[in-house]
Amino acid sequence: MLILNRKDLEELLPMEEVLDVLAVGFREVKEGKGVVPVRFHLNVEEHQGQFLFMPALLSGLKQSGTKIVSVFPQNVSKGRPTIYATYLLNDPETGELLALMEGATLTGIRTGGASGLATSYLAKKESNVLGIIGTGFQAFYQFKAIRTVRSIKEVWAYDLDPQRLKEFCERLSPFVKVRRAAHPDETVRHCDILVTCTTSRTPVFSGKDLRPGTHINAIGAFRPDMREADDETILRAKIVVDTFEGCLSEAGDLLIPMSEGKLKKEMIHGDLGDLVTGRKAGRSSEGEVTFFKSVGFAMEDVVTAHHAYERAIQQGKGQRVEI
Repeated sequence: MLILNRKDLEELLPMEEVLDVLAVGFREVKEGKGVVPVRFHLNVEEHQGQFLFMPALLSGLKQSGTKIVSVFPQNVSKGRPTIYATYLLNDPETGELLALMEGATLTGIRTGGASGLATSYLAKKESNVLGIIGTGFQAFYQFKAIRTVRSIKEVWAYDLDPQRLKEFCERLSPFVKVRRAAHPDETVRHCDILVTCTTSRTPVFSGKDLRPGTHINAIGAFRPDMREADDETILRAKIVVDTFEGCLSEAGDLLIPMSEGKLKKEMIHGDLGDLVTGRKAGRSSEGEVTFFKSVGFAMEDVVTAHHAYERAIQQGKGQRVEI
């Protein structure tokens, strides 16, 4: 079995290649060549956390694996990461465990990659100002992926935690001009592309502040009782989801307005697989507001993990162990 740590994955998974393998994966699933159940949640109420189990089998690509994730938002106050994760990559023909990978980095890379892929179809070509609300672990991967598909020259960032915001801006400063926003609406008013990556239960910005033509990647809220976007945003935008099955089970951004009769399933334009396969068009006009909702999809993990594994074998990276 091969063990790949965070450093290995960062070196093995350039974002350009991640976007390519994700596109292949979305196409495979759309063509019915995969079994990807909605993830299973195990809640830990006393600590306000949960475990997520995410298996996937892509028969056409001969890939299979499972991610185990823990999400404990209170860890921030303990000086620990909100998310811990491990990925198990298996041989689908024998069941053999091929690799054990550090899953938080894998999650960051593939989630950023999915936003980058969506942005390539939905954001205006000339978009060059990125806004980020929530500057935790995921934010840098969102920046990397979006910068892969659009020429980002400036970033406006906001976070409730001033120290976390400061550290994020310092990390980005070698690559792009960075501005710290005093309020989330300041971020929204300046950007062409907006990313929300928070664990908020209530909207983190006002849709009234969105400029015409803005594209939004809402990737933080991942439960039915959580949302980052308000009704104004949802009803104003062309909505694309990572998957219908996942978002209609878990995405409070959509489920809450649906439960109130404000949004119907038929108002959702399509999923990312529809865009990749050309079954649905992406952006249709310069002034259109577009909204990509992602709750996470196990297909993204398995194709990204398998790509890392193949590159590791080629390059002799990782640690071999017998168990």
